[in-house]
Amino acid sequence: MIRINLLPKEEKAPRPAAITFKAGDLVVPAVLLVTTALVIGGMGLSQYSRATSLARSIAEVDEQSRALAPQIERVNRLAQERAELDLRLGIIAKLEQGRAQSVRLMDDLARCVPDHLWLTGATQDSPGSLSVEGVTFSNLVVSDFISRLERSSLFANVELDFAERGMVNDREVVKFRVTCSVTPDEPAH
Repeated sequence: MIRINLLPKEEKAPRPAAITFKAGDLVVPAVLLVTTALVIGGMGLSQYSRATSLARSIAEVDEQSRALAPQIERVNRLAQERAELDLRLGIIAKLEQGRAQSVRLMDDLARCVPDHLWLTGATQDSPGSLSVEGVTFSNLVVSDFISRLERSSLFANVELDFAERGMVNDREVVKFRVTCSVTPDEPAH
């Protein structure tokens, strides 16, 4: 008996062919690999030299800082002493101004006092306010005193707080209190 195979032949997958490299095929990847290695190496060398340069610069600046430290300390100490001196000079100037103002204030107040009026007290409540107490024999003398204070360039807003009858050494007198503002910025006359 003869056998006939009517089934198609099994197709076999072709075998992959062996990869073969030629010398020319490896040149491009090798060049790329070498170029990449050179670029990375160059960048690394550049960064290393930059870091070394910065470290050298930092060391030089530290050395200069140590060399200048005594001078910097002296400058700081002198600046502090100058600030303290300026503060003291400011306080002295303020005291000088206050001293001159007090003398001017008392001088001007004395010039404003008319005859037959005696001051019993003068109080400066604040740098800009003055309260004056006194006695006299007449309300007219108190009025004259207030008028003189108002004409003075050193006093402003002069007001009579009170004027009342009283007794001093068995004599009838008028006791009074006047308040006013002191204007120290006015020029001396």
